[in-house]
Amino acid sequence: MYLAFFLVIGAAAYGLLVTTSAPTVAMDGDSYASGDQITLGDRDYNVASVDSGGEAELTWVNDSAQLSASLENGSEVEVTAVTWDGQMDRYEATFEDGEQIPFNDSQYTVGINGSAPSLTLTDAEDANLSETFAVGDSLTYRENETTVTQIRSSTATVVWGGPYVVDVNNESVSNPTNATLVEVRDYGALTEADPALFNQTTRINGTLYVTLREEDRNVPVEEYFGPKERHLVSENGTLDYNGNETTVASVTNESVELTWSGTATETLELEAGENFTAGAPGAETQYFPFFPNNSSVKVFETDQRFGEYSDQKDEKSDYNSRMLGLWGIVDLSILAVILLLMAAYLPVRG
Repeated sequence: MYLAFFLVIGAAAYGLLVTTSAPTVAMDGDSYASGDQITLGDRDYNVASVDSGGEAELTWVNDSAQLSASLENGSEVEVTAVTWDGQMDRYEATFEDGEQIPFNDSQYTVGINGSAPSLTLTDAEDANLSETFAVGDSLTYRENETTVTQIRSSTATVVWGGPYVVDVNNESVSNPTNATLVEVRDYGALTEADPALFNQTTRINGTLYVTLREEDRNVPVEEYFGPKERHLVSENGTLDYNGNETTVASVTNESVELTWSGTATETLELEAGENFTAGAPGAETQYFPFFPNNSSVKVFETDQRFGEYSDQKDEKSDYNSRMLGLWGIVDLSILAVILLLMAAYLPVRG
């Protein structure tokens, strides 16, 4: 009798398992895939990505972003990054489309593609020999290692020169308000390149000297080559940094902080069912994402649709809990049947 009882119970539970349809979460509305545009509030967003893990990214271009950079005390800043009036350690050349310049021990013709943008140098005698450069690339021009800093419709600019070291002026104050950009020089290379000097420098009592060949006399390097370029930056002053007119927001013992207004791409991270805020400042609205599949996302206002979404999620969760309970009944029934059968075949004593 017990055997029949457990067989019936197990069969009934299994029957419910195989005949009951699982509820699904379904939300009607527009779906967006990677690359689509979506408007939330008064702001347009680009769907940057949608992945199978129930996550997505929305991006938008902030034209009035507050950007910042930190120049650490003692660090080097490339000459291509900073400019000021009267700058001496910065050299530049501008190439015009169609002109010929010395390159790779030959004459090369300049080609400018302003839309790409790119700079192409082609051997004047062999069109099969050419090299193409983008902004930020390096090329050797008149024995100088230069960097392409700008490409326009018909011109390209290259810049070269030594870097500057950031020196916060904190020797006599605990709360500095200014710093100096000091030219960095390779005195060893300068000495070796000058035929009037012996090919090495000498340090005497902490001062670096070069030695004149004809006179066999030591001269301090800054006296011979001229003083290093120094540029003072102060709090609330300005500095052209990477093409941006920046404000020196603060100077500390550790760094010089620069700020400026510019354009930046902002990102919103979305997770399934998690609320987020979007829209223009002062008119933000709370939304939540729903992922109908692995490659698209739907976005709804939280106040309008989150209750519907939550109810469907709860229904699905309850269904899963019931199914786990039924599987437990099936497993226990099978175990009970096995035990009863084993007991029935045990030998009887006496």
